[in-house]
Amino acid sequence: MSEQDIPPKVYNELRNAYKYHIDLYAALYQLKTKNEEELRSIYNMIKINLIDSKKYQPKNIIEDILGMIEYNNNYTKSYLALAKFISDDYHIKEIRNISDVSNYLFYKEYGIKLNKSYNIEDINSENLDIHSKYTIHRTIMNDDKERFVSFIEMDEFDEDQKIQCGLYPFDYEGYSLLELCCYHGAIDCFKLLRTKFESKITKKCLQFSFLGRSPEIMSECLKYKKPNKECMEYAIISHNIDFVTFLMEEFKLEINLKHCEIYNNLEFTLLKLMILTNALFIQRYLVFHPFASISFHLVQISMKKMKKGKQLFIELHQKIVKK
Repeated sequence: MSEQDIPPKVYNELRNAYKYHIDLYAALYQLKTKNEEELRSIYNMIKINLIDSKKYQPKNIIEDILGMIEYNNNYTKSYLALAKFISDDYHIKEIRNISDVSNYLFYKEYGIKLNKSYNIEDINSENLDIHSKYTIHRTIMNDDKERFVSFIEMDEFDEDQKIQCGLYPFDYEGYSLLELCCYHGAIDCFKLLRTKFESKITKKCLQFSFLGRSPEIMSECLKYKKPNKECMEYAIISHNIDFVTFLMEEFKLEINLKHCEIYNNLEFTLLKLMILTNALFIQRYLVFHPFASISFHLVQISMKKMKKGKQLFIELHQKIVKK
């Protein structure tokens, strides 16, 4: 670490100070439970640490939670349940800043239209039923090797098929079965497709492997594809610091602060600011950034090393105080 870098002690202090935000959002993006009691426990932490503490509006939390579905759709109903807990307790009647898919899924599950201006009938519901009981896509989601074999041995099976579905990040071309295996971390199905059909590893396979979190799949993808900035975006979405530091150190990829903001990743925002040495850039960015007050000490340390650091520091302090 150069003398211009932010000391790790400062980073650790800030991380500890905002541990409630960092850990809760990481738990939400990495959600792995369908158990109602466990979901209630997560909701209670959201209620106590984020909403009742007056740090966040209930509507904003619901928007964030429903926005996570496309990156972890194994647990769609769990996200819907968390949103329902909040809407019930805080009497939320309408939310406009959600996707049409989220609006439809919530309506289908609970009979409630969160965005009342949207016509539910306009959505292609068949497109959202790919994880119903007897589909190959559900088989991949569950990494059910035995059932998957029965699908690929059918005469009419098409190994080159692609699917477009609103439950996944949008892509004009749709996704191959191998790409879906990477998204879901379905290592057994992945191996079968590679062995039997030599299914091609694509850039999207590598990108999705950061969501699927299967070390074996990621390792195989890295043999054929080099990580790009989209991989870093998915690593940020995953809220996995090991993935992010791996991409930074091995492939010199940078953290995009805008992505940290979009995907509620305060930890990686602090990590990025810790390695920045351009105090003017930090000033311009943080004055309008939702994490401005949190990152104030990082700005202070950086600016004090500049010739006119004291003056800039005072100006920034005044702007932040006014927010």
